Amino acid sequence: MSTRGRSWIAPSLAMLLLAGLATLHFTERDTSGGVDMYMERAGARIDEVPLHIGRFIGQTAAVAPEVENLLKPNRVLQRRYVDPYSTEPDDWFSLVIVHCGVAKDMFGHYPPNCYPRAGWTESVPAEDVVVRAGELTIPARLYRYTRESGMTAQRQDILSFFVVPSAPDRFGADDRMVDMASRTAASDKLGAAQVQILTPTSMSEERRKAIWSEVLEAIVPVLNTIAEGA
Repeated sequence: MSTRGRSWIAPSLAMLLLAGLATLHFTERDTSGGVDMYMERAGARIDEVPLHIGRFIGQTAAVAPEVENLLKPNRVLQRRYVDPYSTEPDDWFSLVIVHCGVAKDMFGHYPPNCYPRAGWTESVPAEDVVVRAGELTIPARLYRYTRESGMTAQRQDILSFFVVPSAPDRFGADDRMVDMASRTAASDKLGAAQVQILTPTSMSEERRKAIWSEVLEAIVPVLNTIAEGA
């Protein structure tokens, strides 16, 4: 190749490299801004979860500092809902929504890991279930735990599932989808969420499913916003 040919190629390659770097810089900046806005939207939707669900009224519980330090959440909702007119002591449920801004912070934090550390033991093997929230079909898992407390035993059931916007299937019961999302920078920074609905084991299956339906219907905006991603 002639010197004249090489002198034309070098500036052209330099221009292409500069254009590529400029495009990359713009994309990164735009993606970062999109992620920030997405986190704000997701947090706002969680804040809007109603205190009244059906005939139940919720009371927000304080989030333990160690949970904040460990999960570094974008938002945590932790509420216990009771029916103020019910005479049944076990007519209650709790709702927990944790949204992490980084997917890897969520990995490993789900009932089989967390509850045994707090003194709970699994009563029966976990059961895979499918629940609906509006038009969403959600694979979830039902856990049953017991904890001895003096002469009595506490028993509760936990419906749990994840929402991962970067996964092929946005909803699932297994934290392996969180693990996969944490393996690349692009998917990791879109975060992950976990939803738990806790009910007393003594509650009838019919009543429990009715509560699941009411709660999931109330949090459809949260689920849709988190699942859509940035």
